[in-house]
Amino acid sequence: MYRAALILFLFIPGQTFSQAWTLDSCIRYALEHNLTLETSQLNVDIAEANQEAAFGGLLPSLNAQATHGYNWGQKIDPFTNSFASARIRSNSMGIAANFNLFNGLQQQNTLRQANLNIEGSKLNFEKTRNDVALNVASAYLTVLLNMEIEEISKRNLESTDRQVARLGKLYNAGQISEGQLNEMLAQQATDEATLIGSKNSVELSRLALMQLMMLPTAEMGNFKLVVPKIENLDQSTLMGKVESTIQTALSNFPEIKSAQVSLASSSLGVKIAKGGRLPSLSATASFGSGYSGAAKVYTGTPTYELIPIGAVQNTGELVLGVQPIFNSDDYRVKGFGNQITDNVNRSLFFNLNIPIFNGFSNRSAIKRAEINALQSSLLLDQAKQQLEQSVQQAHANVLAAYASYKAAEKSVAASKKAFDWSELRYEQGLTNAVEYADARTRLDNAQGNFTRNKFDYYFKLKILEFYQGKPISLN
Repeated sequence: MYRAALILFLFIPGQTFSQAWTLDSCIRYALEHNLTLETSQLNVDIAEANQEAAFGGLLPSLNAQATHGYNWGQKIDPFTNSFASARIRSNSMGIAANFNLFNGLQQQNTLRQANLNIEGSKLNFEKTRNDVALNVASAYLTVLLNMEIEEISKRNLESTDRQVARLGKLYNAGQISEGQLNEMLAQQATDEATLIGSKNSVELSRLALMQLMMLPTAEMGNFKLVVPKIENLDQSTLMGKVESTIQTALSNFPEIKSAQVSLASSSLGVKIAKGGRLPSLSATASFGSGYSGAAKVYTGTPTYELIPIGAVQNTGELVLGVQPIFNSDDYRVKGFGNQITDNVNRSLFFNLNIPIFNGFSNRSAIKRAEINALQSSLLLDQAKQQLEQSVQQAHANVLAAYASYKAAEKSVAASKKAFDWSELRYEQGLTNAVEYADARTRLDNAQGNFTRNKFDYYFKLKILEFYQGKPISLN
């Protein structure tokens, strides 16, 4: 019923199974072992990883590359600019960096959005933790309720046992009939069955609490609860008006803060989408070199010969020139280190991208982002409305539960007087067992209703106190 977050994580010493468990220690153990909480924590971890990626998007990218290969067939060697037809080994290596200079502030807004998403994940984790604590508190009080009903059943059986013992003596003395004794024996059997049912309810509620806590069921025999004193229940703790309680809850509850963070995140989503309409500017810089097996240098000594290179125009006399003759056996592949040094190349490019038409993709992205922002705004209003209604309902529930508690208290007092009078008359032989049993039944019902109304009022009172900013505790 109550979806309000409950700040119940208390720093107390570790619980050992042999000790009696308080509500605080039960909640602490549940918070440490709940699988839903672990899943919620993973969502926080994912949001933090996304934030790291968004921050990295603002940084330049830097990559190195290297190749090693062979080529067969005719091809222009990129390092010699000549045709090579034999098998040629080649290597290339380099490093390149890409700088995003401007892209409509999309990366900056993405980083801001990632930071908000971390905050939202943490708030959702807090709400999940508080929901777990609320369920544990409710289950804990259910165990206490059933334990108190068990005590009532024990007292009733003890009272019936005394009557059976008294009537047994009277029967043996011949003062009453066997039928009168059998009527009380029947009441005794009924009380025994009621006590067994009460014990079963205690064990089932204890099991339900252990399962919420993720406590091994093997510890069932050692699982004992500290029973606090629930007394002096009045309306003195209902301080302040419902309006002030609402304002306190709106300021502190994680679901409201989470909805506010979600709205801020979706608003940034609109800015990110609109950034896609703006031009983007990036720069790329590279530095590299390479090696080719086709790059050769001559290492021998050439010979020279005279060859005609022309003729004198008037006389026709040949003009001779000197031509070096290279021996092909004296060519060697240029050294790897020399090629790496000589083949160094550098580059710097700027890229400007101006979006003109992209199939309405930017337009659709902006529409979706605006709709998401509107949904987040509505969800925030809805969360506030639900919280206000929950506070108002909690306030009304406390008033109604208090009225029922006080009425049940009066009913117990009246039923107790009526039963004491009926018991006295029964022992004096002025009434029969049927009237005695009717008085007992009315008292049993009144005590049961009082116990349930007491715990119902107590739990609802603690819920209202939490809305007022107070931690829930049975201490």
